Amino acid sequence: MRTIQPIAFGLALALAACGGNEPAKSAFDAPPAPPPATAPQANTGAINDTSVAANPGNAPTSADVPHEGPNAGNPVAAETGAAETQAALLTDDQMLEVTHVANGAEVEQAKVALMKTKDARIRKLAQMMVRDHTRSDAKGEVVAKKANLTRSPSSASESLATDADGTTRSLKTEDAGNAFDDDYVGAQIREHQSLLDTLDHKLIPAAKSDDVKAYLVEVRAAVASHLQHAKDLQKELHP
Repeated sequence: MRTIQPIAFGLALALAACGGNEPAKSAFDAPPAPPPATAPQANTGAINDTSVAANPGNAPTSADVPHEGPNAGNPVAAETGAAETQAALLTDDQMLEVTHVANGAEVEQAKVALMKTKDARIRKLAQMMVRDHTRSDAKGEVVAKKANLTRSPSSASESLATDADGTTRSLKTEDAGNAFDDDYVGAQIREHQSLLDTLDHKLIPAAKSDDVKAYLVEVRAAVASHLQHAKDLQKELHP
């Protein structure tokens, strides 16, 4: 079996809306008050002359200040993590581009499968991909117009396109047969799981437009259904 390059959607972002065994439905402050002053505490113990000289007034040192979080005690790492989180946030128009790229890749890969496979079960899966991803892409266009958005590329959609193209090229170079069927189904499982994770953790929670969010929720349900269908088929191929 040839190894197909997985889509890194995790973004990597990522594929978009699929339906299960049935077609997907088309509609497709005020600043906080300063803390009260506290009376100085009496120093009842002996003071080490060296520590007093190094830290006059017994000012708290970094060792005395509690730190929390995964980057505790590492301000550089904390700032880097915050920057990466901010950079990972996508706008609504960029989210629609991600689903558009994913839909197109799934349709293209399914067409390759329809040309090569002789297994009726693989053909059924591929036909489902073409049908549902085509409908999903059309629904995304409707949502974009309704929300007055123009799809916009991002590092996430570009990375997804690169990885999807790699998977598609690998499938095209394979000979028809059991190995191809296995690789096609395996690619669908990886791609749909990656997109499902991206929808759950990056897209749906960050969507601003109600229309975009509703569309992404619809996409999520279809992706989850398609993922389960591909997993079930993989078990049939290798009982």
